[in-house]
Amino acid sequence: MKTIAFANQKGGTGKTTSAINLGHALARMGRRILVIDFDPQGHAAVSLNLDTEPGVANWLMYPSFNTAPLTPEIIQQWLRTTSCENLFLLPGNQMTAKTQRLLAIEEAPISTIRDLLQPVRRMGFDYVLFDTPPSTGGLQEMAAWAADLVVIVTSLDYLSADGVSNFVEMLGVLRSQKKWSGKLAGILPTFYDEQTRTTREQMAHLEKAFPGQVFTPIHRATLLREASAEGQTIFQKDARSRPAQEYEALAQRLAKLA
Repeated sequence: MKTIAFANQKGGTGKTTSAINLGHALARMGRRILVIDFDPQGHAAVSLNLDTEPGVANWLMYPSFNTAPLTPEIIQQWLRTTSCENLFLLPGNQMTAKTQRLLAIEEAPISTIRDLLQPVRRMGFDYVLFDTPPSTGGLQEMAAWAADLVVIVTSLDYLSADGVSNFVEMLGVLRSQKKWSGKLAGILPTFYDEQTRTTREQMAHLEKAFPGQVFTPIHRATLLREASAEGQTIFQKDARSRPAQEYEALAQRLAKLA
């Protein structure tokens, strides 16, 4: 089982859209996928036409309120099937934010999420994808530390570019001070529009700052917004569309890395 975190310290960069569509792309390749939604907004569930629920909070807080070990059977009750074959979700909601505060009060170790993944590893998933919250530290840091690969998702604007640099610095700290054993898979630019000077400039800046680490960008597309609003992945909306082809290519590339 491989774990991939989608992250940025800034919100609105397309993390959830990328996690969901990349997850479905991998599922279409025959892999069994679990998306874990660490964002308190619970948009992963909404994007898959499901209800937001405290699945993540129940999972994270289980050791604090129970003496019996966490098992796959217990976790299974919090998982939700989706309308996409081989794609499953551990949903989140506002309880996730309260859980993060409780973990901080308890001074939970950086290894908390990785430790809780042990029973998940016995559930037959090929990939577990983390949709992380935009806030720094806390669950985002724990999720990154638990990940084999990290994909930094960034929209092509100046503020998001700063978020990329800050997150790369955080990964460096995790590696040097916390013995993180994962690696940066790459940087995924989103909302790309070659007709706009700003996006072209930011794309060039990313490629110069992080040579060989920038994925092919995901183009800005009305279809992606419509799919999310309708609770569908881009493959359910139009599997032959350009964004579907772009996420499919990304899935193939990540599958080789992982």
